[in-house]
Amino acid sequence: MAELGRFALLLGLFLSGYAILADLLGTWRKDNSLLDSARNATIACLGCLTVAVAGLLVLLVQSDFSVTYVAGNTSKALPLAYKLSALWAGAAGSLLLWLWLQVGFVAAAFCRTPPEQRGFGARARAIANLVSVYFLMVMVIDKNPFDVSVVAPADGAGLNPLLQHPAMVLHPPTLFIGYAAFAIPFAWAIASIKQDAGQGPGPMFRQARNWILWAWLFLTAGIVLGAWWAYEELGWGGYWAWDPVENSSLLPWLTATALLHSCRTYKARTPTAVWMIVLSLLTFSLCIFGTFLTRYGLVSSVHAFGEPGLGILFIVLLVHIWFIAAILALYKRSCYRPTESASVGRGMRFIIYNNWLMIILTFVIFVGTLFPFLSGLFTEQKITLKPEYFSKITAPGGLLLLLLLGVCPYLLRFGMNFSQRSIGAALVIIAAGCAGFITGRYPIPCFIICGFVLLNLVADVAGYEMKLAEGRKKGVSTSRNLRWYGSRIVHFGVLLVFVGIAGSGGYGTEIQKVLQPGQAFTLGNFKIVYDVLKADHGPNFTAATANMSVYKASELIANLKPARAVYTAGGKAVSEVDIHRTLAGDLYLALTDLDSSSKLINLRILIKPLINWIWIGSTVMILGTVLVLTSYHRRKVISGD
Repeated sequence: MAELGRFALLLGLFLSGYAILADLLGTWRKDNSLLDSARNATIACLGCLTVAVAGLLVLLVQSDFSVTYVAGNTSKALPLAYKLSALWAGAAGSLLLWLWLQVGFVAAAFCRTPPEQRGFGARARAIANLVSVYFLMVMVIDKNPFDVSVVAPADGAGLNPLLQHPAMVLHPPTLFIGYAAFAIPFAWAIASIKQDAGQGPGPMFRQARNWILWAWLFLTAGIVLGAWWAYEELGWGGYWAWDPVENSSLLPWLTATALLHSCRTYKARTPTAVWMIVLSLLTFSLCIFGTFLTRYGLVSSVHAFGEPGLGILFIVLLVHIWFIAAILALYKRSCYRPTESASVGRGMRFIIYNNWLMIILTFVIFVGTLFPFLSGLFTEQKITLKPEYFSKITAPGGLLLLLLLGVCPYLLRFGMNFSQRSIGAALVIIAAGCAGFITGRYPIPCFIICGFVLLNLVADVAGYEMKLAEGRKKGVSTSRNLRWYGSRIVHFGVLLVFVGIAGSGGYGTEIQKVLQPGQAFTLGNFKIVYDVLKADHGPNFTAATANMSVYKASELIANLKPARAVYTAGGKAVSEVDIHRTLAGDLYLALTDLDSSSKLINLRILIKPLINWIWIGSTVMILGTVLVLTSYHRRKVISGD
């Protein structure tokens, strides 16, 4: 099976290389037969990578420890679900997964191009395949998941215990789907630079909008799953620590959000057309940057489970991407120079303001994330910035973005007069929010802005429904615009996320307790009793579980069982938390240490108000995005913009 996997990768490399040459030569000669062969080669490459992925999964399930990757990421006792998830636990496997997804998306996007856009689609396919060739070369030459050991160990090293969590079965592949899907607008963006002046890729960018939405949807879901995993598995009670790996997924999300808003007002040869190209390039570049930062050790991170060694290769890829884009932009710089007739309306103007704010936040987080590396270049000691730096620096921008959710619908509906009348109020709210964050009293200003946004969203929906009713009275056939409603639902979800962030961050409580069986203590409205310490056994671990009874107003409301587990492979001990959840907040228990002889335990207890609104709001955002995607199949709608 390992030999078949290696052959599939080599054949895939040859097919991708051929597809690039055939697409470029076919476009130059206007030879449809060459373009057809390039399309077929791309589909065949997808078949080869499917064989490689399936082969590696078989090796993982069979525990074939003669394969280095299998021995390094699984063990005999590992449950089946985690053997399968080991596909993306290491550098080589995650790169294979990304490549397989990306080639699949390329085949789906570019193998049924409309005749009038065939040349444009062929160039975009060649660009996407160029990235695939680079990934394949890295795997074949340096990080082949099918490398075989000289001597196979009796058992594998096992999967990192922190990765043995349901969220880790979903979080990495969900992120990779988002990362890989952004290769499509990236390829369209570079291909559009090569377009002759006046031709513009308008139809293709309208198709790219769907890809951007799907990619943004999965990237959002992946980030939320990662935050949920950190909250439930790491035992410190938080979900976001501004860790380099966390930041690496947030960076492309910010630029992708700006890209998504730019799609809304796209017109050829206008500022938003330029923004779409720049943001498409930047987003995919940051996806690649985030992956090599995560897997290959440019900066240290508690989340980085991959091995170092490939960072320089990914830096080279990023340099090549931007070098090619710069050359093409200089060569065809007149193609997207805004014309004098290209007016910048209210909607476009505020999209541009939004984009600049997103870019500034991205830059601040990017510099802060790389600061240990950058400081190490000029000083003998690497300086790591604390989470408080990121919180205080990004808070004003976050509040401003939240405020725009409430202001922009009215600006777009009622015009600039409303804008001029609201400037004073907006400045007061921004100043209050910034002062609140700087002094540490940020929840109240944030809640005020959330209330303002909610009122404006309700008023916006009410105004839209009134518009529909007026149309029906006049005998006009109307139907609800799902895209419009979906976008408002997404914004409502963002509002709920901010409520959860402000509540859990501003009003949380944390204490540490050393307890013996039968001992009780009070925290807030809760009385917590340590009943007994029991021994438990799992398929690949042993655990000591503390049974805790939780009372509120003398009524038993929960039995929580935080534990300390020791895994067979490697003998690593990890805390297993238990949580009592309500809409008002969580009671969070983490067993950080214990003495098995005396039954003494060291318990971390946290109260996290409103934290579940983060997960609820994120789910609302995802559902709203799905509604927007379904709207593109609806034709007769009334515009709510």
